[in-house]
Amino acid sequence: MTSSFSPNEPFDRIFLLKGIDERRTKNGKPYLAVILGTSDGTWDGRVWDMALSALPGLLEGDPVQAKGSVQLYQDKVQLIVEEISKVDKPIDPRILYPAANASDEQLRKDFLHLVDGIDEPALRTLMRNILADRAVSDAFFTCPAAITMHHARIGGLAEHSVNVCKLALACITAAPWLNRDLLTVGALLHDIGKVFEYEVAGDFRYTLEGKFLGHIIQGHTAVEKWIRRIPDFPDRLALEVQHILLSHHGQLEFGSPKTPATAEALVIHFADDLDAKLDMVRTAGEEPGTEEAFVRGLRRSFLFREEEQDTETRRRGDMEEKDGGSKGPTFAEASADERGDAGKADARTRGRGDTGKEGGQEELF
Repeated sequence: MTSSFSPNEPFDRIFLLKGIDERRTKNGKPYLAVILGTSDGTWDGRVWDMALSALPGLLEGDPVQAKGSVQLYQDKVQLIVEEISKVDKPIDPRILYPAANASDEQLRKDFLHLVDGIDEPALRTLMRNILADRAVSDAFFTCPAAITMHHARIGGLAEHSVNVCKLALACITAAPWLNRDLLTVGALLHDIGKVFEYEVAGDFRYTLEGKFLGHIIQGHTAVEKWIRRIPDFPDRLALEVQHILLSHHGQLEFGSPKTPATAEALVIHFADDLDAKLDMVRTAGEEPGTEEAFVRGLRRSFLFREEEQDTETRRRGDMEEKDGGSKGPTFAEASADERGDAGKADARTRGRGDTGKEGGQEELF
């Protein structure tokens, strides 16, 4: 089956359990209101005549195998689940979460191609050592670039970093005196701290360390340690790399402890800002038929041409063909249905880190 979830269509697939709540019908019978997620969206679901006690150990954030059929309720897709169980085997996160259009293999290839273009020995060694750290490199190619604002998808951090590097290197055409190697390393590592700031755990969330420290400080600390492990790493070069990480938000009020003080740091700041904003605009206009959309992060509306959407549709390829289905409300907003709702009780959650979606706390970059 596809993710379009046509009415009366059966389904039997893996979902991300984004919410589970025991409720009761008007007749007092228990049922479960669930929110099920895939890479294409989130859907409201019901498991009739079942209590939480019948599913011990099943928690929000678990991958689950669910079987049932699709119905329309108030013109929205609702998944009627007949069987549901936890999946214990490792699952490709691209099945469960929104993901970059480029494959993991392609993102790694693009990243390595840029690293191979570095001539300065110390910088090349630095990048090779970071790639050799499997825990960090695997997290880098999985991690989103943000919780919601831009590139909020599996592989989004790598996608964003590669884009920033391409934008930065394009500046050399107009300013050939820029240091190409420093631009490359600065662009690819500017957000490296996000592998420590975020976690993919039932949603895109901040880690505890991320809340306390933030990716700028975390990235600077990590890169400083990697640099120290390289014998005779030039002192001035080390400072310039670290300065790019510390200054890439551009302004003190945006979280940077330093403002850009080198040409390369200035380029990285603007390339980072531009790529983040372009992704916000592209995402807002990617639905077919969108002529105008408000971009929350930029606090303004943007207009779209039909050919822009045609290009996006072709770019998304198979992923666009899988798109569809009405997306249900957030777990907190799940509404009562025709079989009644005698109140909410016993919501079962993990108590993991904050998604950062409340109160506009997420950083633009």
